[in-house]
Amino acid sequence: MIINKVPSKTSGFTIVELLIVIVVIAILAAITIVAYNGISTEANASRAKGNAANILKVATAYANDETNSTGAYPTPAQLTGWTGGISRVPSGVTVNSTVALTASHADGKTITYMNKGTTGGCVGYWDASLGTPGVVWLYAGNAITGGNAAPPTCV
Repeated sequence: MIINKVPSKTSGFTIVELLIVIVVIAILAAITIVAYNGISTEANASRAKGNAANILKVATAYANDETNSTGAYPTPAQLTGWTGGISRVPSGVTVNSTVALTASHADGKTITYMNKGTTGGCVGYWDASLGTPGVVWLYAGNAITGGNAAPPTCV
């Protein structure tokens, strides 16, 4: 009688080897997710800064426009509706003058613009990439400070 012997050594992976591979993949995925969140926060902050700088340029161009005989900085309504010159408010950007900026505006698309009477302007944006996230202000003309109260202020 011939008995077939079962080979004593079988090939394949043990459960321990499979678990080690799964743990390594999970660690790499966690590192990637954290890095992605940091990169997207930096990108939104950069977008907000660029949008704010563009809005400040539009306000300055409005004040310096040859058809603007007074040289006054625009109101928020005049800023968004202005079609003179080549400067425009970036598309997809919401310009407000009455809403205080918060972390919900961290996408970089909501900007606060106010004029300081007729002699200057303030532009604020939310910067989540700072050590302590908050509102950053840019100034034109003789404006020197902005406040993020409700409503925001430009002095």
